[in-house]
Amino acid sequence: MPIPPDFCARLYPHLSDVVKHFGTPFHIYDERGIRQTARAVQSAFNQFDYTGYFAVKALPNPRVLTMLREEGCGFDCSSVAELILSRSVGAGGSSIMFTSNNTTRSDFDMALSGSGSIINLDDVALLDNLPHVPERISFRVNPGTDTGNMIIGTPQEAKFGVPRHKIIDAYREAQTRGITRFGLHTMVVSNERDYQVHLASMKMLCQIADELRAQLGIQLEFINIGGGLGVPYHPDDAPLDLTALANGIYALWQEHSLQDVALFTEAGRYLTAPHGVLVT
Repeated sequence: MPIPPDFCARLYPHLSDVVKHFGTPFHIYDERGIRQTARAVQSAFNQFDYTGYFAVKALPNPRVLTMLREEGCGFDCSSVAELILSRSVGAGGSSIMFTSNNTTRSDFDMALSGSGSIINLDDVALLDNLPHVPERISFRVNPGTDTGNMIIGTPQEAKFGVPRHKIIDAYREAQTRGITRFGLHTMVVSNERDYQVHLASMKMLCQIADELRAQLGIQLEFINIGGGLGVPYHPDDAPLDLTALANGIYALWQEHSLQDVALFTEAGRYLTAPHGVLVT
């Protein structure tokens, strides 16, 4: 992956001294670059009620998490270990999304304890593992053949998420259990630099939002479009047009009357990968 020029300018004058002090190998991260990228993402989506949840599994480094927390990021956690790490840097409540599969009752109990977190369910059967009725949940939807990309593959072959044709029934079941506040989530692409591919997922989520409103009277509180924001790994790779993506989502928001719905993302590598290097 090409190192950004401004990172090179900050790193190279001091690299020999750092090597002498620490020895090799080591990873070194550019704090200024990470903060600037986090701010650029926030700026791109400033027309929304927006929260970016950093995917902790991408870089579970307490110092990096602290920086991102200072920049207004929340955290997407896929395990109890990531949940504990996120809470250790001051996150909690709505600043944590807990998304996992094959999740036990004790895992959910941890996620709901203390200041809690937003529970994102991968399967309707996981409702049975909740220790009590949470204030709010979301479901991860698997769109089947509708979307996907080369890296992550076709969603219908994945084990994650409620199938598209069962998603309305999943929310109906949650309503019967006394849950009244809802979000919606998907994660179907990986390192995708074509904003049109991301918009295809967004269109699917907007259609589900329409169906939930019409069939169940559910007004979603948020839609989480997941991660998968791509970064260039080769010098001739075109970067993701984040502004075009944001503008496209905004147009869909208007078309589907989602002005009161918050927008979430859960980028991982997009925030940190270009700003870290392994020195050997």
